[in-house]
Amino acid sequence: MPMSYYLPNLEIFLNNRRIAKLKENECQIAVEDIIYMLIIFKFSEIRVPLVPKLSDCICYGRLEIHPSKHWQLESIHSFEVLQIIKEYLTAVSGCRADSCVTDEWATTQIHQAHLGQVYAASILYGYFLKSASLRHQLDLCLTQVHRNHLALIKLPELWSCGSTNLVLGSVISPRSTSVGHRPSQPWKNCEETLRCYVMGLDPESLQRLAKVKTKEAVNLVEKHCLALFGDEKTGTIDSNVIITTSFSSLKRMILEAVAFGSFLWDAEEYVDDVYMLKENSL
Repeated sequence: MPMSYYLPNLEIFLNNRRIAKLKENECQIAVEDIIYMLIIFKFSEIRVPLVPKLSDCICYGRLEIHPSKHWQLESIHSFEVLQIIKEYLTAVSGCRADSCVTDEWATTQIHQAHLGQVYAASILYGYFLKSASLRHQLDLCLTQVHRNHLALIKLPELWSCGSTNLVLGSVISPRSTSVGHRPSQPWKNCEETLRCYVMGLDPESLQRLAKVKTKEAVNLVEKHCLALFGDEKTGTIDSNVIITTSFSSLKRMILEAVAFGSFLWDAEEYVDDVYMLKENSL
């Protein structure tokens, strides 16, 4: 048959593929909007509005964010996670988390592009801490279940040895040592703290915990940072702009970014159960 016979069918096929691609893109944008709205809702629950576009907050080259909302942004984290965040905050901003009011209102200068990088990195750090803390809790639960299971298995054997002191599955007697009792292992206590748990993970596990799981979440972080720091006309972040800001405002932005990452993990997990988000292959 002549080529002209196949051309109409080919055009229909290509058009259908373009339409399907457009619908897929529209669906992805809609899902990203849903995730973003869930994050905004989480911030509204603690009565913290997100920092608006940076150009709206800068007056005569100085960035000030009021009110600070430090306490509200810290309140969403557990004590262990908060201690790690405070150390991160000190390392990034140079201002101690427990600094006095005078120190917090001291000013510093920072490139806008660098501030954008710090903000994006803090979002990923908050995402990582959320993922790591949940895995830590799960591992602790599984460890406890395993210990209880071993204790139940060894109980008849321990009684058969004539032991009279049985406390939480361990035996206190000379004969019990050869049966089931092992000396205490100091590293087990280290597992009970999140800091030691994270430090004990291998590089592959750390990378897996730090990786944003879905493509939609990656796109959302990029769009949010660009909307906050980018130029509306060029769509890029100007690396030449230097901002003067207080440590209090810098602290607010970092705490907000960490909270954003934590809320992103929750929203991503919730939406993924319904829409089956695309896996991040990067």
